[in-house]
Amino acid sequence: MKRILLAIAAAALPFSASASPELAGNWGMKAGDLREQTASLIETLDASGKADITPAFETEIERFAYAATQLGRWIDGNDGPSDLGCIFRGMAEEGVVQLDALEEAETARDTRDSLLRLAVMFSDAEVIAAAATQSALHATPALDSGLASCPVNTAAAKAALK
Repeated sequence: MKRILLAIAAAALPFSASASPELAGNWGMKAGDLREQTASLIETLDASGKADITPAFETEIERFAYAATQLGRWIDGNDGPSDLGCIFRGMAEEGVVQLDALEEAETARDTRDSLLRLAVMFSDAEVIAAAATQSALHATPALDSGLASCPVNTAAAKAALK
């Protein structure tokens, strides 16, 4: 139930409905903020054995994942590099996976592992956001072979493998 409420809250928050270079830049800045918050949580966990994962922090991760999904769609819809769209979709999925891992963490080690994965992802997202913004600001996007390195619809890809 908590996950459903977070998803609804994330969808209602003020990210632009249509992704753009501006959203990519904002997403990258938010990734930097989340990286810092996550690093602080790791430090607290290391010092005291516990970290206060607040609902506000969880909501920000949900928003991050939602924006990553929008950015993946924007890249795909504007003939951007398929690998960049794939990266955005992967980050969206990883954000949700790590939120679930934080909720299910039974030990401080489990929590730390999830927080560390998030911190690394947020750091990577800062670089990816800059690349997406630069690609969009140039008249010609980065060359793309046309072959998607990951599927837009993972359910369809899994069905195709059966």
